Amino acid sequence: MLEISVQTGGLQYDDRNADEVFGMLAAAGFEAMDFNIDPHLPPNAISKGPLTDFFDQSVESLIDYYRPVKAAAEKHGIAFGQMHAPFPLWVEGKPEVNDYMITVVDKCAALCQFLGCPQLVVHPITRPTKEEEWEVNMAMYRAMIPTGKKYGVKLCLENLPHGARGRTVEGVCCDAAEVCRYLDTLNAEAGEEVFGFCFDLGHANILGLRIRDYLKGIGQRLTCLHLHDNNGTSDWHTAPYTCIGGAYYSTDWEGLLQGLDEIGYRGTLNFETFRATKGLPRRLQREMLHYIAEVGRYFRDRLLGNEV
Repeated sequence: MLEISVQTGGLQYDDRNADEVFGMLAAAGFEAMDFNIDPHLPPNAISKGPLTDFFDQSVESLIDYYRPVKAAAEKHGIAFGQMHAPFPLWVEGKPEVNDYMITVVDKCAALCQFLGCPQLVVHPITRPTKEEEWEVNMAMYRAMIPTGKKYGVKLCLENLPHGARGRTVEGVCCDAAEVCRYLDTLNAEAGEEVFGFCFDLGHANILGLRIRDYLKGIGQRLTCLHLHDNNGTSDWHTAPYTCIGGAYYSTDWEGLLQGLDEIGYRGTLNFETFRATKGLPRRLQREMLHYIAEVGRYFRDRLLGNEV
């Protein structure tokens, strides 16, 4: 309940140094992680090609590959709180790539089951019109329903800003009612709760959304979090309480805590703060991780009504 979590991205993690990195997370006080498997198939390889061959392996081979990683996590008591699938999952005019990405999601979900990871974040797609956007995303997610059912892993959509004419505008799932429509429709078609929602605070901050109201609109559909700070215009993914806009914090942290409290959120408190640690010497990474974990403990105490 309210485990403190951070992503593996930005920690020079590469699967071969799992023991070192997970030990560092445990020493900082983290209890879970957002496991970034997406570097094995980067966005440019998907959208522009060529595709990498990592996910060409069988599920059995992938599980064997990740056995040492799972053992390292168990050794240090770090749970796999969520996994981030490669993205984008759909590319215009490339049906063969789109079909391949459905198999990638299936293999990621199989790995989630093996690793004991309950949630897989699968980005939706923003399109020029809401009608086309709905059709593309519904077709894509319908194809994932058998995967979610087979492995018992919740597939989580995420709110995404969109770049248009040099500006950042609302993309898919930036409206709470739209999120509810996707989840309720897909889960009704699946006949069970296959899909959930990952709320990205930094993305919401860029768009100036009212965080508390947005979370109340999502309610019990909220499954997991991407918590990070920015200046309100760029997706910085830095540590909480580090960005100031005028005399105030850029991000509405109080609105976040109030919203989470009002909907009774009890999932992981996960920080997607890779730019706060990326490139830092190991010694300074450890100090930064301690700070981020302490913010998580502060959030947990607030949500549980403990003295702070």
